[in-house]
Amino acid sequence: MGNQPRFDPMKEIQNLGEQITKQIEKGIRTVTSGADGLLLDIYEADGALTISSQPIDGLVKDDIEISLESNILTVSVRSEPEPTPTSARYLLQERRFGTLTRDVELSVPVKGQEARAKVEGGNRLVITLPIDDSVYGNITVTPVE
Repeated sequence: MGNQPRFDPMKEIQNLGEQITKQIEKGIRTVTSGADGLLLDIYEADGALTISSQPIDGLVKDDIEISLESNILTVSVRSEPEPTPTSARYLLQERRFGTLTRDVELSVPVKGQEARAKVEGGNRLVITLPIDDSVYGNITVTPVE
């Protein structure tokens, strides 16, 4: 009996709290990145991060907002349906319009002041963020006197 670990109820409560927090965060990420949200692809190439959105029907170019605070990139876009005759009666309407917003935590340091954004093909947002290599580097070790 001397080698068995002691039961620590406070440690067990802390572990349970951490597990609950992780599950809540996972659920929030799932809800905010679901099919009704703004779907993005992010890849690293040629010293930059490229963020590309899914095609967005009715994208309003003047209503695109992009911000970077610390390592959180926020992308917000608005889309509007094309005009339909006033007498039109929808039999099926699956496309969604309105404002789509997405927050993305970037795992790579970037130079936000050098970011570029463009609309490709009239309906796809592409953001390019140069990687900030200055945060990486060698540490010089000085001898102790």
